Amino acid sequence: MKNILFLLLIISISNISIAQDTLCKDQIIEHTIYSTFLKENRSYWIALPHQYSDTSSYPVIYVFDAEWRFNLIKNMVFDLGANQKIEKAIVVGIPHIDWENKRGQDLTFSQSRIEYDGEAVDSTWYNASNAGGGMKFYHHLTKELIPDVNKNYATNHHETLIGHSYGGYFGGYILSLDHPFEVLHIYDPSIWFSNGEVTNRLKNKHSKKEIKVHLTYQPKPTFHKNKIEEFITILESKPHITLTKTFYPNETHNSLFLDSFYRGIIETSK
Repeated sequence: MKNILFLLLIISISNISIAQDTLCKDQIIEHTIYSTFLKENRSYWIALPHQYSDTSSYPVIYVFDAEWRFNLIKNMVFDLGANQKIEKAIVVGIPHIDWENKRGQDLTFSQSRIEYDGEAVDSTWYNASNAGGGMKFYHHLTKELIPDVNKNYATNHHETLIGHSYGGYFGGYILSLDHPFEVLHIYDPSIWFSNGEVTNRLKNKHSKKEIKVHLTYQPKPTFHKNKIEEFITILESKPHITLTKTFYPNETHNSLFLDSFYRGIIETSK
C-alpha cells in the first residue's frame, strides 16, 4: 500500500511539473509603460525561450503588428530555438492600439500624397490623424521600450526588427537613422509611401552600422513593386548592408509573411 501511495505521489508531482512547464511555454507577459514621446500608456508583450534563465543572455526579436503576428512568430521562434535551428531568443510583440489611426501614426514618417498604385491623393487620405508620427514612435521604441526590455530581461543587445507593409517601410526608413538593430526584416514594404522617400533618404544619408536586411516582396500592384526594386538597388550599393531577398510571384501582400519570416530568421541567424 505504501508503494502504491508513493507511486501516486510521484505521478502527481510529475503532472504538476508538466503543467507548469506547459504554462511557461505558452505564457505571454504584458508590460505597460508611459511614453513621454507619445503622451500615453503603451503596452508590449513578451514571450521567453525554452528554458529561459536570468543567468544567460538572449537576442531579442521585436515584432510590429503584434495583434496579428505575435503568436505566430513567438511559436516559431520557440520551436526553432528549442531545436537548435536558431539561437534561443526573446520575442517582443508591439501592438499599435488601433488599425485606422494609431498604426499609421506609429509607422509612417510623413503624410503621403500618393497611393500604393501610384494614384495621387489629397489630404483627406493621409493627415495628422492617421500618418506622420513615426519619429515620435521611433523615440518611444528606442529610448523607452527597448531599454525597458533590457532592464527586465536577460538580453545580449542583439536586436532584430520584423516589419511588414508599413512596418517594412518603417524598417527601411530607419536605415537613415542611428538605429539600434543588427537585423531588419522588411516584408513587402510600403516603399511607395510619399513616392519613395525611404529610397531617397537612403541614397543620401545612412548609418554606417553593419546590418543584415532580409527583404521580400510580391508583384502587385506594379507601382508598388517598382518602388521596392528601386529601393533594392540602393540597398545593394551599400557595403555595410548584407542583403538577402526573395521575390514571391505567386503570393499576395499578406500571404508571403509566413515564408518570409521562416526563411529570413534562418538566413539572418547564420
